[in-house]
Amino acid sequence: MSKPLEEALSNVSGIKKISSTSYEGVSVVLAEFNQGIDSKYAEQLVRDKVNQAKPKFPDDTREPVIKKLDMSALPILFVSLSADVGDTELYDLADQVIKPSIEQIEKVGSVEILGGRKREIHILLDRKKLEERKLSVLQVAGQIGASGQNIPSGKINIGERESVFRSMGDFRDIKDIENTLVNLYGNEYPTKVSDIAKVEDTLQDEVNRVTMNGRKVLMLEIYKQSGSNTIDVAKNIKKKIAQIQSELKNMPGSPEITTVLDGSKDITNEVNDVYLTLLISVILTIVTIFFFLGSVRSTLITSISLPLAIIGSCSLLYLFGCSINLVSLMAMSLAVGLLVDDAVVAVENIYRRIERGEKTRDAVIKGGGEIQMSLTAITMVVISVFLPISFMKGMVGQFLKQYGFTICITMAISLFVAITIVPMLIAYLSGEKHEKSVSKKPLVSRIMNFSERFQSWLTLKYEKLLVYILQNHKKTIFFAFCIFVISIVSILGVSKNFIPDFDNGTVLINIEREPGKNLDGIMPDLEKVESIIKKSPDIDRVFVVGGTQYGGEANKGMVGAILKENRKITTDEFKDWLRTELKGMSYANPIVNSYTIFQGMDTRPLVIDLMSTDGAVLEEYAGKLYAKLRSDKNLKDVNTTLQKNKPEFQVSLNEAVSRQYGVNSRTMGLELRGIVEGLTPAKFRQKGYEYDVRVRMMPDQRDLKKDFNKIYIPNMNYRLVRLADIAQGKDAMSIASIERQNRSRHVQLTADLAPRVGLGDALVSVDKMIKNELNLPSQVKYQYSGNSDYYNEMISSVIVAIGFAVLFIFLILSSLYESFITPFTILLSVPLALCGAFVALFVTRSSLDMFAIFGLFMLIGVAGKNSILLTDFILQRIREGHTRSKAVILAGRDRLRPILMTSFALIAGSVPIAIGINKSSQMRSSMGIVIIGGMISSTLLTLVVIPAVYVYIDEFRIWMGKILKKSGNKVLSQQVKNL
Repeated sequence: MSKPLEEALSNVSGIKKISSTSYEGVSVVLAEFNQGIDSKYAEQLVRDKVNQAKPKFPDDTREPVIKKLDMSALPILFVSLSADVGDTELYDLADQVIKPSIEQIEKVGSVEILGGRKREIHILLDRKKLEERKLSVLQVAGQIGASGQNIPSGKINIGERESVFRSMGDFRDIKDIENTLVNLYGNEYPTKVSDIAKVEDTLQDEVNRVTMNGRKVLMLEIYKQSGSNTIDVAKNIKKKIAQIQSELKNMPGSPEITTVLDGSKDITNEVNDVYLTLLISVILTIVTIFFFLGSVRSTLITSISLPLAIIGSCSLLYLFGCSINLVSLMAMSLAVGLLVDDAVVAVENIYRRIERGEKTRDAVIKGGGEIQMSLTAITMVVISVFLPISFMKGMVGQFLKQYGFTICITMAISLFVAITIVPMLIAYLSGEKHEKSVSKKPLVSRIMNFSERFQSWLTLKYEKLLVYILQNHKKTIFFAFCIFVISIVSILGVSKNFIPDFDNGTVLINIEREPGKNLDGIMPDLEKVESIIKKSPDIDRVFVVGGTQYGGEANKGMVGAILKENRKITTDEFKDWLRTELKGMSYANPIVNSYTIFQGMDTRPLVIDLMSTDGAVLEEYAGKLYAKLRSDKNLKDVNTTLQKNKPEFQVSLNEAVSRQYGVNSRTMGLELRGIVEGLTPAKFRQKGYEYDVRVRMMPDQRDLKKDFNKIYIPNMNYRLVRLADIAQGKDAMSIASIERQNRSRHVQLTADLAPRVGLGDALVSVDKMIKNELNLPSQVKYQYSGNSDYYNEMISSVIVAIGFAVLFIFLILSSLYESFITPFTILLSVPLALCGAFVALFVTRSSLDMFAIFGLFMLIGVAGKNSILLTDFILQRIREGHTRSKAVILAGRDRLRPILMTSFALIAGSVPIAIGINKSSQMRSSMGIVIIGGMISSTLLTLVVIPAVYVYIDEFRIWMGKILKKSGNKVLSQQVKNL
């Protein structure tokens, strides 16, 4: 089944890779599409291709099940059902009562049942009685299928009435099956089912088993529809479950529904945390502004830009069809400090003129016009960074798309508020003098007085520092260069990852025994893992799943551990403790993993795919690489899909002899399947429910190896031929499953990382290991998947995006200032900001991950803000007739306070993100750390380095003018002078 599907799907456009796994009787094919492909369109294409491949499937293939496995299609809830009733009653309760009730909820996609066994009617044939009547399993199954049917006979018109006819034959009682005629022995004596078989009302064969805290239960996996709100759907499901639970109280066995895993909980915590972070950021930003301005009226006028920008952003996001989600809220929480920047600069510049004696109206007009170019440049620079990254491709691009779009919208609205509403409010609400607020509370009054004295002292000290810088600009630049070199060295000691670990308190332990183990063989190992987990005092509940969902691998199992909310250890610490405890179970290959709804049940960082058309070469190399990875101390729980062969008994038809007896391989295969697994030719209906009727041999007569000489196969004339006369049986070893990717044999190796080891370092080490140490054969190809692939994609995309961002910043500044020289002074702030960001990551031992990348883009956008404010005022003072040195000193004195205000406002807004208020926000702390570290270095170094660099830039402009003047190009010389 796998190959026809692979061939059909390989022609679908937009597919990134096709993977397939073929188990015993089950085929699972995964088609992964490139980012940006519409999921609904892709799903329809897959359905069309699957329908085209159906004619190539074996005749008894069931209807294929097609599922969309994107991030939104993971189960949002896992609930267990337990009751003191039989397995049949428990499964019917789940399948016929609870499942339909939940599926009726709006936006619920589907409900899957795990661990249950549906009622099934077994017709257990006796080989001796079959031989006496010359019957085969296929003949009995054919007669059962022909008998257990209702067939419409048609309809006729009698006058004005219509009469419908139907022949009834479906099975509604066990006696109906027992009395079914299957043959007329010797054309005279009727043979009924009861004459050759025993009919039992029993259960399906067990393919998986689920327990919860040691008690056998059923597990229900609840999926939502694509595009629906996870929190709302989960809330409606919980309400429905509570209603169902109240109805189940009076039922026999006291059925109980328990929530095992709640995927919406992680999202709810994330959203609530971002809301809290946003609120705290707003408060800290307002307090910072008040500390510098010392006026309640000025602070209120400045702060009015916050609600206006946030509400305006939400409105525009709604108009553009975007949702208020985790990414957009995260962008707003980061942008809080930026939202007041424009207003702070405008308010400070206007009030500075009022303090110098200008009338309010004149100060508003002159001060607003004076700062308008700076505000426009700042906003355009930020937008020029975030607008291009909105079009990035790949997984990171999906996150950055709305992140960048939200920042652009909020900054545009912030600029509009700063140049229109804020001046208007100052003109109408301010008096003729800007007076500091006087508080009656001694503590507040002392703080305000200290703030004013500190700002005055700092301004005087900075003026003296500027004089020293202008006299020693070479030393200043050399000092900045040394800091930059140190920061570059520090980044080498920072771990690089795609996404940090999520401390949500859910851990999954997968174990695998040798192929051939059944559920009874794997369950003791799972129970042993469960008992080890229960030793921890931080455990809330434990569930066990024996086997796999599709029943293809009974030798595998999983144990889930859910930690308490008020636990004393983190999820990573629990995983490390558990790995130590499980060392004595190395024979079961325990793999400790995490679970989040964002990534599903397989969140392992290192994933390597090996592919080759030569299976032998692939297996040999995969074995060598697996052994090499296991010896690497930087990796934990190394696992591989390269499996040991499982024992099986193979029956081969002797073609020459079988042709003489009239037996073909298909008939032999179906008869042997009927003997062992059984055939389901009919349905049993009772009380509105429908169950399979399975025909098979008695349990002690299903061993093909033991009974090889006793088994008979029907030929084309339905005469029985002894199996031993036409076929040979032998013990053999076969692979438990066949893994393929892009139509080649495939082996996957996965691993976790040791503490303080970055994914980037691990990938470099693995690349060296594969290419150099183990000499990758020419027949074998390799690639990374999952987080490893996303990491490489992130790094390459970020490098390109940063390059374009710097280019766009340069072009915008060149057009605004009509100069190709001035932008170089401003762009110098970008490496100065990166210095602090890298050092901050190194000092706090944080990783350079996707959230840190978000912070870096924010930093690049705002790093030039201080340089623009300083450089723009230097140019204005030069145009007023001041000398270069005097212009630098005046600009530094006037711009010191707004630079510090805007920088500290952004830092204050990032503090809640950096410290991680709770477990949900700690995974995003690297984003805040990058911004705080970068803004500190950018602010301090900009105030020191930019004046020194400007001296060289201005001297270069004068030198170029002299050169061109000597060459006689007066027009170009004048243009350079203007620059």
